[in-house]
Amino acid sequence: MAASASAVPAPTDRRERHSARSIDIIVHGATGYTGKRVVRQLASKHPHLSVAICGRSPAKLDAVATEIGWDEAKRKSPTFVSVVPDVEEGSIDALVAAFSNAKVVIACAGPYRQCGLPVLKAAIEAKCDYLDLCGEPQFFDDALLACDRQARSAGVLAVHAAAFDCVPAELGAALAERELLKNASGDEKVECAGVEVIHAMNNVTSANATTFHAAVDGFYAAASGELAASRKKVKESYPEFKETAPPSRPKDWPKVPETPGAIMPGYNDELKLRTMKFVGADASAIRSSWRYLRSRDPDHSRKGKHVPEPRLSVLIGMDEKDSMAALKVMAYGATFSTLARWKWGCNLLHSNPEGFSNGIFTSKGPTEEDLEQGGFTTFVTAYGSKYGPGNSAQIARVRVNGPEPGYVATPILIVALALTLLDAGKGEDDVRLSFDGGVTLPGALFGDCDRAYDNMRKEGVSFDVVQDTFGGVSSPV
Repeated sequence: MAASASAVPAPTDRRERHSARSIDIIVHGATGYTGKRVVRQLASKHPHLSVAICGRSPAKLDAVATEIGWDEAKRKSPTFVSVVPDVEEGSIDALVAAFSNAKVVIACAGPYRQCGLPVLKAAIEAKCDYLDLCGEPQFFDDALLACDRQARSAGVLAVHAAAFDCVPAELGAALAERELLKNASGDEKVECAGVEVIHAMNNVTSANATTFHAAVDGFYAAASGELAASRKKVKESYPEFKETAPPSRPKDWPKVPETPGAIMPGYNDELKLRTMKFVGADASAIRSSWRYLRSRDPDHSRKGKHVPEPRLSVLIGMDEKDSMAALKVMAYGATFSTLARWKWGCNLLHSNPEGFSNGIFTSKGPTEEDLEQGGFTTFVTAYGSKYGPGNSAQIARVRVNGPEPGYVATPILIVALALTLLDAGKGEDDVRLSFDGGVTLPGALFGDCDRAYDNMRKEGVSFDVVQDTFGGVSSPV
């Protein structure tokens, strides 16, 4: 039977597309605080790659190009330096032209809720794979609604939150689940009953105010009902999410992990950390990844529609000896969450990020010394459905270690995942991505891809399966 005129065209072959393009990676928003660091990561670690930069200011783009050592001819070449105007919805021609010769675009300009969709739409129209730094749950939903079907048809992969928000949590959770199921012994069926993620920061004392502003807008979207409205539209537009909903959690599964209440912190005896609920996008991203993967691959061994969903707890860990730090976090967090519920409160928060964050978020951002001294460890634990005290076969642990998370680890992570997309474009057999096109998140796309973990480790962020939290590495990935 002949195909109808409305039939979805076959996805463009990534290998064929990549082989015809001369630019490996183009960085959009290359003159911003994080964008410049992404460009530096590419220039210093991967000088063999053909990299282009894109932004609004010719002078700032020239300064970035000069800093990384491009000669005058390259700095003046529109192939490598693309100046694009402020993009209004529906006017994306300049972006499409900039992306049309590139294999992958790394989108660094936010806030994404305000300016992200035109960049994503341009990437899809140009058939250029896309990664961003976005940690804004509403944008996840808005982009899914606006662009996912088109991305699937075009064979373009668009991946949000390819940064500290939310790669350590998402890919740490996927790896811990894989390890748990792999190590299950005997004939007894084991499922993952719970996943716990604990972020512990080391000497992270400063951040850029842009991150604070995005958090304010994101919290207001949740409090005002904007996020709920977006999620309702997603449910209406994606009946397959309901059709592939997981079965109810069995009543005899262990009730792990526990999540601290909103007022009093919890305590992790093994790590010796006070814990509080982490207010970033990780939990939303993980659950969205589970849902999306389940809908695209209903028979997936970990996340198929036959598998009950684990309990999930994403926490921030603080030194047990520093009670004052925990109290400050609680006090500033309570103030932030109260003010961000109201438009006037958001305006107040936007007017003074430094004052409302105990001096952490500043317009200047962290100094180079701050960045050199900072670091993070993310502890991820997967609990089996037969978990109980002393049952080591029913628990798997992953430890993620990296440098300062926001502006050193983030360029490392997004570059590593961009390299993985380039590897996929070479047609290498061991690069296992979950699908060829769509708007998705790191856990859904890269969770079963060992090459992604290997690339992150090579860039400088380790994902290690460990016997116990502080023990040696059992299985580096």
